[in-house]
Amino acid sequence: MSWSKGLSGEGLDELRRVLNREAYHDEAKSTGSKREKIVSRRSNRKLLIIQTGGTIDKDYPRSVAGYAFEITEPAVKRILAKVNVDFVHKCVTACRKDSMAMKTADRVKILRYCNHPEVGHVLITHGTDTMIETAKFLADAQKWRNNLKKKVIVLTGAMRPEKFQDSDAAFNVGVAIGALDVCEPGVYICMNGRVRLFSKVERDKKTGLFVSKL
Repeated sequence: MSWSKGLSGEGLDELRRVLNREAYHDEAKSTGSKREKIVSRRSNRKLLIIQTGGTIDKDYPRSVAGYAFEITEPAVKRILAKVNVDFVHKCVTACRKDSMAMKTADRVKILRYCNHPEVGHVLITHGTDTMIETAKFLADAQKWRNNLKKKVIVLTGAMRPEKFQDSDAAFNVGVAIGALDVCEPGVYICMNGRVRLFSKVERDKKTGLFVSKL
């Protein structure tokens, strides 16, 4: 700029700092309304996360002489706290059990959470042993509950606790959340890097992997 001629050294540096501050404030004023729109748009999507227990939530024993793992706070809370997600989410606890210990009453409680009218997308963290059974229970309910027919429900878990450094928990949760955006209404299983309708999944008894039905 011509009016900056004659300035050098510290004087020119100070001028540049002033101009940069003014440009920043001008931009902030012009984009303020845009940012408000972005915030309101980000708030439109609501994701309900339901904790049921299982390996993903297992933690080291808290008692002095303890030796068995304990199911504690939802692992998904720690996973999402590490990233800047752009959707509104709420985490609730249906139960904190090894999935082999789950009863019909536990699945009914999960169903009631899923049936909430303001929720369209549901992520369920679950133990791997009976994950398919719970998915079938929810899918059967979808057949006769109109409110459930419009929902996308994804169940996921982990082969190793989220507390472990080599856990697959964060990966599985990330894949499951991504799937919620693109899947049609239905009940899905997300494990081992794949997302499938529960009816097309079975557990390989030798490897423990969730694989496609033949």
